[in-house]
Amino acid sequence: MSRLPPQTRDELSSSQQDAHDELSSISQQAFGPSGSKFFYKDDDGRFIGPYPFFLAAPEPGLSAMRHALMLGKLPLPPDAKETAILTCGAHFKAPYELYAHENVAKTTTLSEQQIESIKGDNKPADLNDQCSIAFDVSQYLCNKPGRLPQDLWDRSVQTLGRDGTVALIHYVGFYAYLCIALNAADVPVPQT
Repeated sequence: MSRLPPQTRDELSSSQQDAHDELSSISQQAFGPSGSKFFYKDDDGRFIGPYPFFLAAPEPGLSAMRHALMLGKLPLPPDAKETAILTCGAHFKAPYELYAHENVAKTTTLSEQQIESIKGDNKPADLNDQCSIAFDVSQYLCNKPGRLPQDLWDRSVQTLGRDGTVALIHYVGFYAYLCIALNAADVPVPQT
């Protein structure tokens, strides 16, 4: 069980209830009903996954979720985005992140074999150019201290464009944060 267990809306403070309502709206908008792509609420309607962490400190929690929603508007192809997210999840060994985004990745051009390989922290040989550079940049940023090498930056800009490269780095930074939070709270994969 998570170190921040799910709570019903009625168990929350008034500021947490306000955050709960906004998180519900954002989640519905971004992911559809809980269970359509992955479960973010349990059978009793209580938030699971990163949401109890977000609700524990509602102001930064809402800010994080709004940030995630904003990221969705950036110019990065869905398969490259999910490659980056799964690469972060694999590096940090964040079970809930891998569970949720495996299901989202299945809605892109990534094959099940590619998804499993990335989840295992291995680069599939048959990734398209955009996913390949997303994997390489994400792997480097998650694993190596210091600056991103110029050749990797240049390859990314050549493949994804400057805006796509900036979007990729935003995704890596955000999902590294989220994986750290999920691991600190010991968030499990939901039992469905």
